[in-house]
This record gives sequence, structure tokens and C-alpha cells, in this order.
Amino acid sequence: MDGLERLRTKFTVDLHPSKLASATEGVRAHLASLLLRWNEDLEGVLLAFRNERVLTQAATIHPYFPFVRLEVAAEVAVFRPRPGMRLVGTVNKVGADYVGLLVLGVVNASIAADQIRPEFRPRLAEHCWVSSKAAGHRLAAGTKVHFDVAGVRRHGAYISIAGSLQQPSTGAEGFARPPERKAAGAAAAAAAGRQQAGAQAQGPAQQQQQQPGEGKKKKEKKKKDTAAAQQAAANPPAAAAQQQQQQPAPAEQQSAGKKAKKSKQQKEQQQAAPPQQANGPAAAAAGAAADGGGKTKKEKKRKADGADGGATAAAAANGSAEPKPKKQKQKHKG
Repeated sequence: MDGLERLRTKFTVDLHPSKLASATEGVRAHLASLLLRWNEDLEGVLLAFRNERVLTQAATIHPYFPFVRLEVAAEVAVFRPRPGMRLVGTVNKVGADYVGLLVLGVVNASIAADQIRPEFRPRLAEHCWVSSKAAGHRLAAGTKVHFDVAGVRRHGAYISIAGSLQQPSTGAEGFARPPERKAAGAAAAAAAGRQQAGAQAQGPAQQQQQQPGEGKKKKEKKKKDTAAAQQAAANPPAAAAQQQQQQPAPAEQQSAGKKAKKSKQQKEQQQAAPPQQANGPAAAAAGAAADGGGKTKKEKKRKADGADGGATAAAAANGSAEPKPKKQKQKHKG
């Protein structure tokens, strides 16, 4: 039934000095005084306890009262009703506007007339409520009734429960059904279990259908490995030599790697270096030709300049040798 819990917990017990002769008996008497009462620490009604044990090795005295404080551990049964829970109670009273019950034989519960479905009608002469839909569905004294918790009331150290019969799944035992949420949860769990089992059963087949080639490849690879292993077992030296031939020597790998690295570095240096002037006979010939061409042009220019200078000097010499013409004076007639 909902609301019942078993747990192991600890209590702080202030033991009277008169109980110190037998601390265990004193602790048991103290816990018995808490039975069937609301306990704030447990947040419920303490129904039973067992296997109580004193944990304190050196007890302390209460600072204000002459009591010895002990720590005690025990296994307990606690009743914690909450709104919405489905409980079972036994009818002990029937009225025109309510139905009274006892839950677990100790906790009072009552169902008001406005919390009972309209199909039920009270029959005071028979001291019961009778359903108009199902023959024999009666709520009478001694009948076990499945009802929902509508609320929990506290009266000091005691509690009472307000119940409801509004749900169609509630009612007398034999006519009531499990709560809808539990039935739905059980159905969902069962469906999930069936679906998971089906998926597990169909999984391998689907994988084989989706990937038919993988199985063949694995089989072929396995055959090759088996044949290689048999050949190696039959002729170990030949197999070892074949394996060595297939695998390049470490020294060759290292030399090949060094050559490749060196050629790569040379290429990078050639690409990064500026263009250099050409050397050799061809370069010398080209330089000489260039120098000869330059000298010829200079010589021609000098000869031209010399010729022009000679002509100028000759003209000057001729001019100085020729007689200057005399100026004739013109006579002006007056």
C-alpha cells in the first residue's frame, strides 16, 4: 500500500536518571511512547520499531534538566500519507453524509458525501451506501474500500485523512481497479519491454540485411589469415624472409627520408635565393663584346670631334691669311 515505508534512522533520547540501571529498557520505553503519533523528524506516523541500539559511548547531561542524552539507532515503519495516494481502509461507520474508515486499523479516515460518486446512494435502514450501476457494490461496515487521499489533517500529535471516491477505479474491494496512472505506467513498461526484446531479437538480422558484404569480407580475411598462419607454421624461415622482404629495412627508410628532406631543402633555397649573374666563358665573351661595342662608339665619337675641331682650326687659319677688305669712304656731295 502507498504511504508505508521501512527505514533505519537515529533518535536523540533524553533518558531519566531512574532508567540508567538499564539504558536499553529506558530507550525502548521512550520509543514506545512515540508510537501512533505524528513525528516531525520522520514526517509521518511511527507504526513500529525494532533492533534499537544505543550508539553513545559516553553520555552527556542535559544543560538545563537532569536527563542523560543518548543517540539511538533503530529500524522503524513509518506511515506517510500524501494527497493523491491510493489507500485501503475498512468501513467502521456509515452516515447519511459520510463514510468512516480505519486505515491500517489505527488511522481515522472519512469520505464526505460530496466526495462520493453520484452512483452511490445511502440506505440508512441497512447502514450502507449502494451503487446503482453494479449489483452488490455496497459500502457497509467491515467492507474494505479503495479510496484516494484528498487531504491530511493534523490534530496535535494525531492525524486524520480526508478521502475521495470520485474516480471510477475506486470503491469496494472486488469492484475497484488499480489507479489509472499505475495501470498506464505498467502498460507502458510492458510495451517498452516487449519493444526492447523485439529490437534485440531483430537487431542481428537487420544488421546482416543492411550490410551483407561485411560478413563475406570478414570470412575472406579470416581465411587468408588462417592460410598465412598455416604457411608460417609449415615453413617458418620462408615466412620470416617474406615478411622481411615486404617490410623495408629501417636504414633504407631513414636514408630515403634524409634524401627527400635534403632535396626539399635545396628546392626551397633555390626558390628563395635572388637571381645570380652567369659565370664562365659565355659570360666573359658577352662581357667582352659589350666592352668592345662601348669602346668603338667612344672612338667614333672622338674622331668626329677631332674632325670638327680640325675644320674649325683650318677655317680660322685661312681667315687670318686672307687680306681684310678695305673700307671705301664714300664721298658725300655737299
